[in-house]
Amino acid sequence: MTAVLAGEIGRAGRERCRVHRDAEIQAWHELLASLEGTEWQRRTVCDAWDVADIAGHLIGQAEDVIKPWSFPRRFRKGKRVYPGVPRFDAHMMVQADEHRGTPPAELRALFDRTWGKATRSISRNPELIRRVTMKVDDIPGFDRLALGYVWDILLARDLWMHRDDVCQAVGRSFDAGPYAEEIVAQVVYDVDDGPFWGERPAVVLELTGQGGGTYRLGRGEPVGSAAVDAVSYMRTISGRDDEPVVSGDPVAAEAVATCRMPF
Repeated sequence: MTAVLAGEIGRAGRERCRVHRDAEIQAWHELLASLEGTEWQRRTVCDAWDVADIAGHLIGQAEDVIKPWSFPRRFRKGKRVYPGVPRFDAHMMVQADEHRGTPPAELRALFDRTWGKATRSISRNPELIRRVTMKVDDIPGFDRLALGYVWDILLARDLWMHRDDVCQAVGRSFDAGPYAEEIVAQVVYDVDDGPFWGERPAVVLELTGQGGGTYRLGRGEPVGSAAVDAVSYMRTISGRDDEPVVSGDPVAAEAVATCRMPF
């Protein structure tokens, strides 16, 4: 298979990003509707969060879109309540905290309501607002993130990855969805374009399984190739799994396995 030049993937447009986001919102609606009993209290890979906490965090993400003042309020609260935690992580912990104890039926309804409002708000926001950046000190190499990038790229990515977290926690297979390859390709584009690649050598990356594809990262002639399951690799570069099963040339495998990206 011919490798796609990662740098030529390009950034997905607003309308395509809405397709990705809407598909994930629908997938989450179905997943939450299927959860029963103690499945809501199953622990996940996300530190101290259980399944209900992840739902609360995602509802908080939508609320931060709908209510512009909620993000700085939670950011300040996170600094105060979790002084030893990176500020972006502390902010997300506050999101989960504020919805902890909400009954499952209410979580389901709140998720649908807030995400419906959030995605409409994102679609209506003018370009001037989308260009506003926020400072993120705890994601190395990503000092500032534009709101348009957060809304279009990171929210769908976050919904997608957290859906896998919940599926793992409750012992269900993860259906990466019809747009998995496009979501993964946007991550690969960021890896190639972002600060983590830096002076790393050019390599061929073969992502297998759901969302898979073959990509050429870096500049110049590739020094080797590496292969890894696509979903597993997304878990690695999001910081969930530091020991991915990467096969191939050692130099290439090391280069791809040590990247980290915002999710």
